[in-house]
Amino acid sequence: MVNWIPYEGQADGWDKQLEALGGGFYQSHGWGEVRRVAGWQPLRLLAASSGQVVAAASVLSQRRAGIPVCWIPGGPVGPAVQFDAGFRSALGRLLGSRIFYCRMSVLRESQPEEKESLARAGWKRPAVGMSTGLTMLCSLTGEEAERLKRTSSNWRHNLKRSGHYGLRIERWNQPDPAELSALYREMEGLKSLPVQHSEAELAAMLSTLGERLVMFRCLDAEGKLLAVRAAGLLGETAWDLLAAAGANARKVYASHATLWALLDHCSRRGLLHYDLSGVDPIHNKGVYDFKQGTGARLVECLGEWEWASLPGMCLAFNWVLKRRGGA
Repeated sequence: MVNWIPYEGQADGWDKQLEALGGGFYQSHGWGEVRRVAGWQPLRLLAASSGQVVAAASVLSQRRAGIPVCWIPGGPVGPAVQFDAGFRSALGRLLGSRIFYCRMSVLRESQPEEKESLARAGWKRPAVGMSTGLTMLCSLTGEEAERLKRTSSNWRHNLKRSGHYGLRIERWNQPDPAELSALYREMEGLKSLPVQHSEAELAAMLSTLGERLVMFRCLDAEGKLLAVRAAGLLGETAWDLLAAAGANARKVYASHATLWALLDHCSRRGLLHYDLSGVDPIHNKGVYDFKQGTGARLVECLGEWEWASLPGMCLAFNWVLKRRGGA
């Protein structure tokens, strides 16, 4: 018998439980707090059986037209069989409502039995997804020379080229949110992208995540910021969190140099994996090829699932996503 209860402890306590269960960064306490800036309220639940914690969920909630809408980024954590009607009842009590919509994105490798468990528990695949459900996992084991051998010849060649331009690659210990935001706005303008992260969101990450965030930057010979790369850390894995490059970065292969410095740093810290946080081989092939060049392997995640307390809510939610250009 599993008993779901709200978590009311400290941030470190939550993250330790998460690490013990093999959870990911997007279920961490800090990430939930970061998302408050975008209007999400983090709710945290633990499932216990025979005195042992067996599952956890960090749920982000907003109200739309008075109805709670829930999003579980990168989770929940634990066996899929635990995320049944008992979990949803506990979540409804925490929300103070029996009427709500919930979507989750499980960022771990897909297993057939887990898909079956979720389907039996009443979850279903959404008609419109917000991601492809694919990621790439880069191994951080071995010395640098060994890790370089795992990269593609083209990626390795471009990394070598980056050394010809007097670039300075360094860990950015005290990032400036305004400078970081300006680089994002430059990149968005170049690629005709929507806003990836507002300055307020970037500032929240920098102030909230603390030692769980590690960032590297690339400066040109004159000291101008060309590119940044940052990862969120939890357990033995780093998750690709921020990536931005300006107009001159591509000419000098700044993204290759910056990512490699970050990968090398994570490896030297004893981390085992670097999750490149999603790929789209069809609609974003350039980024897909860049990430694949690191030697990372393609992983199909358990992905997105949804549930709603009333008929029609899933249809309405997916209709809104489609109009906004879902995946």
